[in-house]
Amino acid sequence: MEEKKKPIIGITLGDINGVGPQVVMKALSSERIFKHCNIIVFGSESVWQFYKKQFPDIKTPYVVINKEDKLNPKMTNLVECAEKPLIVNMGVSSDFSGSMSLKFLNEALDYYQKGKIDALVTAPVNKAFIKSNPPFYGHTEYIAQKLQEKDSMMIMTSDYLKVALATHHVPIQEVSNKLNKNVIVAKINTFAESLKKDFGIMRPKIAVLSLNPHGGENGKIGKEEIDFIQPAIQECEKSKIICQGPFSSDGFFANGKFDHFDGVLAMYHDQGLIPFKYIAGMEGVNFTANLKIVRTSPDHGVALDIVSENTADPMSMRNAIFQAFDILSMREKMAKWSENPLPKLEIKDLER
Repeated sequence: MEEKKKPIIGITLGDINGVGPQVVMKALSSERIFKHCNIIVFGSESVWQFYKKQFPDIKTPYVVINKEDKLNPKMTNLVECAEKPLIVNMGVSSDFSGSMSLKFLNEALDYYQKGKIDALVTAPVNKAFIKSNPPFYGHTEYIAQKLQEKDSMMIMTSDYLKVALATHHVPIQEVSNKLNKNVIVAKINTFAESLKKDFGIMRPKIAVLSLNPHGGENGKIGKEEIDFIQPAIQECEKSKIICQGPFSSDGFFANGKFDHFDGVLAMYHDQGLIPFKYIAGMEGVNFTANLKIVRTSPDHGVALDIVSENTADPMSMRNAIFQAFDILSMREKMAKWSENPLPKLEIKDLER
């Protein structure tokens, strides 16, 4: 029997002065990863060597490859993205470290567009120091724009909780203006489709959070729930999507109602991410849904305050790598299952 080809997962090093290189190296010290996929890291050997010398307890074999080289299936394959050795200044982000973060990411996306990687895992970056046009609001938006795709969705995932966002990196005062019935309907549909295609949940149950405190109290402290959130839920129910709400966020998470749903749609960033990170801890993964590329990342930032301590936990990065592999596998399975569907029978076809 022919051995199944292992997928190739690309990983960016992120901000060279943050915990990105450290958690990538720690995560890839597990031989178990290489049993499932081939790994290409986009970064700089000088950065890799710096952290290897700084933290000699991290044992992560690697090989530097050129674009035409064959991959080593038993260790990390490192693509050199810098023209000269880079100077690392642990714990201090800068315009330079931001520019290198973007260079690593662009090189990885170039590999994807040429069919050389199947999925992408991105280490944390410091958005404040990444200069680009259009402005860099985050990996989610930048990757979608770079690949000329629309309507990407940020989903925070763990084994027991999945939270999607109706808006991403938007100032609080602009959230309401970014939402309307059509937007909410589209987000619920996108979320439901991702839960099926990417996670294999055939009849997902989705909870929709309210925008205002206490669900707006029947319009007393906000009418968004009445004007478009409730109508959007009702429209989705008519199209056979199982969704309920709008639920007030505080009671919904405090009372454990999230246990009864496969996914939760939050209206804005912190409404979804604060409870998610509290509940999921270091196990959480950030997944960008509704793109052709499978892209995941750890659910934490650059953590500049602990870079030199060698205490950064690699669990979220390791989970992000395995999540990318799992989603690739699930998409392949779902595509095969839907290749030759059984013909739809009419009642008359069953009559004798």
